[in-house]
Amino acid sequence: MQKIAGFFLIACLAITMGSCNDEDDVMDIFTGKTWKMSRLTENRKNPPQFYDGIWNSEKERLKSMEYLNRDGNFTVIFEGSEINGEVDGSSVIIHGINSTLRGTWKANGKDNSIKLYLKKIEGSESDPLAKAFMAAMQQVFQYEGDINQLTLFYRHDQNQNRNITRKIGFFKQ
Repeated sequence: MQKIAGFFLIACLAITMGSCNDEDDVMDIFTGKTWKMSRLTENRKNPPQFYDGIWNSEKERLKSMEYLNRDGNFTVIFEGSEINGEVDGSSVIIHGINSTLRGTWKANGKDNSIKLYLKKIEGSESDPLAKAFMAAMQQVFQYEGDINQLTLFYRHDQNQNRNITRKIGFFKQ
């Protein structure tokens, strides 16, 4: 009897594991929440919270940190629905400090690709971190994360001859 029970357990595990889905649930990850930026950094092991060169002075950095800590600044909201297994990213709203980018989006849960189709910008930024954030969001191409944290990867063209992959980290607000 123990052998039969053991075989049954192994068979159930094999069936369950065989039906695992390697595709992210894009709707659960992106929608139904506001994402707040927590880092803007290089894509390497143990990077600083923010990449070098954003600020010209410590005073600028401290002012940016004040803005970052205010509610509503440096946020992203994804809205969409799933139709016949396809994600329809009906809208994305990206807010810096004094500007907002609006558009649509598409994400693929199999290869973790994401594309933002940003059509409208309202306002402008003078803060260095806000400028860097808004520029980065326009270059996003890949994501990783879950319902509590999100990382968006983007390519930064440095000196017109070298693309550097950087990342923007978010937490669920």
